[in-house]
Amino acid sequence: MTFTNPNSVRKKSALKLGASLSLLALAIPSLAQAQSDGLQLEEIVVTATRRAASLQDVPLAVSAFTAADLETRQISSTLDLVRSVPNLYGSNNTGVASANTYYIRGLGSTEQIATIDPAVSTYVDDVVLPRQNANNYGYFDLEQMEVLRGPQGTTFGRNSTGGAISVKLKKPSEEFGGFMQASYGSYDQILLRGDVNVPVSEKVLTKFTGFYTDDRGYVTNVANGERLNSLTNWGARGAVRFLPNDDVTVDVALEHMDGQGLYLRTFARDNRETILRGSTKGGTSDEVADALANRGVRADYDTTAVTANIEWRLDDVSIESITGYRTINQSFVLDFSLPASRTTVPLPFYLTNAGGYDMFSQEFKAAGNFGDRLSYVAGLYYFYENNSTLAGQVFGTSLSCSAGLYGDGNMTCNGVPGYSSVRDIRNKTTSYAAYAQFDYALTDALTAIAGVRYTNEVKKLDLRPTSYGGMTTADIVAAGMATRLETNKVTPKFGVNYKVDPDIMLFASATNGYKSGGWNSRTAYLPETFQDMSPETAWSYEAGMKSDLFDRRVRFNVTGFIAETDNLQLSYTTPGPIPGTTLSTQDNAGDIRVKGLEFELSVRPARGLDVFATLGLQDGKYTWVNPAAQSFVSPTGAYVNAIDPTDELSRLPKRSLALGATYTVPVEALHGSLTFSGEANHTGGFWTTASNSTPSAQTPTALDTFARSYTLYNLSVSYLSDDEAWRLGVECKNCSDKLYLTSVFNGYYYGEPRRIRGTLTRKF
Repeated sequence: MTFTNPNSVRKKSALKLGASLSLLALAIPSLAQAQSDGLQLEEIVVTATRRAASLQDVPLAVSAFTAADLETRQISSTLDLVRSVPNLYGSNNTGVASANTYYIRGLGSTEQIATIDPAVSTYVDDVVLPRQNANNYGYFDLEQMEVLRGPQGTTFGRNSTGGAISVKLKKPSEEFGGFMQASYGSYDQILLRGDVNVPVSEKVLTKFTGFYTDDRGYVTNVANGERLNSLTNWGARGAVRFLPNDDVTVDVALEHMDGQGLYLRTFARDNRETILRGSTKGGTSDEVADALANRGVRADYDTTAVTANIEWRLDDVSIESITGYRTINQSFVLDFSLPASRTTVPLPFYLTNAGGYDMFSQEFKAAGNFGDRLSYVAGLYYFYENNSTLAGQVFGTSLSCSAGLYGDGNMTCNGVPGYSSVRDIRNKTTSYAAYAQFDYALTDALTAIAGVRYTNEVKKLDLRPTSYGGMTTADIVAAGMATRLETNKVTPKFGVNYKVDPDIMLFASATNGYKSGGWNSRTAYLPETFQDMSPETAWSYEAGMKSDLFDRRVRFNVTGFIAETDNLQLSYTTPGPIPGTTLSTQDNAGDIRVKGLEFELSVRPARGLDVFATLGLQDGKYTWVNPAAQSFVSPTGAYVNAIDPTDELSRLPKRSLALGATYTVPVEALHGSLTFSGEANHTGGFWTTASNSTPSAQTPTALDTFARSYTLYNLSVSYLSDDEAWRLGVECKNCSDKLYLTSVFNGYYYGEPRRIRGTLTRKF
């Protein structure tokens, strides 16, 4: 009898799929003879190298989506990018609908507390949005979105070991005009958007944008009938463009967003019902008091940002000043209790947060040429961040506390000295950097690339006394914990690209990046557990091809990579201070290696018809696991499942596939055109936690943290009038109403059910 390894079958199938995409790009001979008028794919200009260039001339793994792409493919926020970019995984952070966690090629972070930085940073108009608590960006008038895969340590800098997401917003127009949009959809979802361009003069242009969205939620709390997992969000933005002369452009913008939205766990294999003791009503300004009284379950945020970009164009160089300031306030009271049954209300397990986060950045950048062969981009960068977080934990009707290990403490905890879980955490970051990248044309076809960035970064930590008896700076210093971290990093890049002909480019590169160090803090309730982490560093070695074929009717890009990451910062499960609970600890868990392939294909086989496909294949493993992060048996004989060298990497789907098409056909009788769009998005199975937890003889009550593979289908149809003044559309996301798992933390978190929405847009 012959046995077949199912993993081998899956790998062979995936490789065949990748080969099929490659062949598809070359198996359309009819395109070569067809007329090209109106059939060529549009050129996409990106700023992935911090200067404007055609997507096909940029030797990087980057996916770009224009405003037209965003509209036809139902991409209205950065989280929607997940389904269209190979080897990008993302979801809402547990509990908080405004916060997203992104993983690119296995690197990311599920923790949004300010003492820990993300591995995938979000940039809005070249200004970093460094916190994950308000990074689900969208609804403003988007111009373009770009996703850069792999370390971006030279031109983007810190906290981009996984990659970067760049959002570009539309600038004020020289002509008066705008749009009004209204949508209504499933779960009484309402979305209102509007935009108007008002040129004051030839030299002063203005733009105003606003949105409001609300729905009643798709989850019911069977304990009290309340609707949960809803999202209410509004925002306004004003932008001014000054054009003092032909060589200078000044862009200034002010924006504000305010929202509240929950993303709570539900029953196993059910994304529409849960059971919680707390109510969303009756909340006050005191998160801890609300948790103790089982009221005000929420996740609220507001953010205000000011940006200014000044560009001065000279003969051989463009000089830019990029200034950004953002403040974020966040409040949440979240119940992470585990629902044991549909009839028994579990004892609440609240995490509370009241935070204020202020950040400022200033960059001076120059991009230009020395003669015909040498081009460059260089800059100076300054970043400052000042954060305040009052974080705590409530179990049942009592504040959680931990007994001091050596008879120490600021309160009485179960009759002995100890520390409250409520801590007033203050942290600051100051960073300076200088960078430069040079591209030198060795021949007309061959170009060598070399770049480097030097970063100095200082982080400071201060724990203020609280009325609850939480630990202070003096307590953690006495325990030997560091309160100041300084990092000096050099992150180089080397590359080469070769133009086979004007439409085909081959490239190879070695790129370095790092993610800042920080402190374990969310669940650090004793001074000895407030340990610091070293920076996470990554080297990525890539080779690929970018090609426009058949008179630019076929665009086929492929990248292969091997990424080595040291000092991986990772959350893993440890026992909590209350028996039967678990906590997530952040530390340098070990080193990993990830390798993979990424394919992107766009084809225009006929006028009005666009077909696209993407495929991501990746595999990874630990090359070393920190002994402190490995599974162990406690002194009481209990087995603690943490990370083992044989565990698979978390949130690393080995396959991600998108396949879709858009077809636009004129309809003379309707005085307009109809556009039909559809796509299928497949995500392979993955572990949601680093511990690879499943029920076993050693851990009989453990939750199964493996997310099975799933496929989502999205469809839309829209009508556009001939004068482009009216658009009416109907769309659905997750049309088959697929139940799919995104996260596991003391319960199961599932993706949104099917949503259907109708939208009417009027342009003027």
